[in-house]
Amino acid sequence: MAKFQCVCGYTIRTSGDIPHPYQWNLLADQTFDELPEVVDLDKLYMDATVMFKCPSSGHLWIYWDGVEASPTLYSPAEGPWLPG
Repeated sequence: MAKFQCVCGYTIRTSGDIPHPYQWNLLADQTFDELPEVVDLDKLYMDATVMFKCPSSGHLWIYWDGVEASPTLYSPAEGPWLPG
């Protein structure tokens, strides 16, 4: 997976700059609370769920089952979200 096309048409490159400007690594709050006092940061990084955020449209592409599997697409809400 070196690149893929967002539904908006923007090509998201998954390689290149480190740190990657569009890649996010997700860690569940529960997982964070279960970490030992001394953390292997490389292992934590490799075990995190990978997500890419399209810089053009804000779509989120989350690889829940690893980068070898297909991602789940989440679309941004139309307009600003306001609580209440």
